[in-house]
Amino acid sequence: MRDIIQTMGLANRDLGTILEILAVARVKRVVDIRRYGSAGRYPQHEARFLHRELLLQGYEVCDLGALLGGDRRGGYPRYMESAAFARGMEKLEALASLGATMLLCAEREPGRCHRRFLAEALEERGWKVAHHVHTLAERTARGEMRVVRKTG
Repeated sequence: MRDIIQTMGLANRDLGTILEILAVARVKRVVDIRRYGSAGRYPQHEARFLHRELLLQGYEVCDLGALLGGDRRGGYPRYMESAAFARGMEKLEALASLGATMLLCAEREPGRCHRRFLAEALEERGWKVAHHVHTLAERTARGEMRVVRKTG
């Protein structure tokens, strides 16, 4: 079994939360797998801005969105049969072989985006894949966690 490749959907997260997740995950390499680097409603996710901020924080940043990004004509499973996808996977595996790696995408839930297909392909190649969906603070805000007893 190979090492773990981690994933995170940017969703509506601010830069502080993104950095917190990266720190908790103990990664130093970030691979952006968004096909389009524009961010729409979330300017903090604009590729040029986000990549610069991550570099300033000491992260290695690689953009594989052109090869591994979603939103493909004919669907992502069909795209996975292409030579371009194979090149993207080779590059991703080479990067991940160097150490702890986090994939960045736009959608928070991996089941709603192309990360589910990418994760399956990685697992077939012997990788473990871990998805960072909600932080503790996000789960608490959603009412999924609550303080039962405060000590001290």
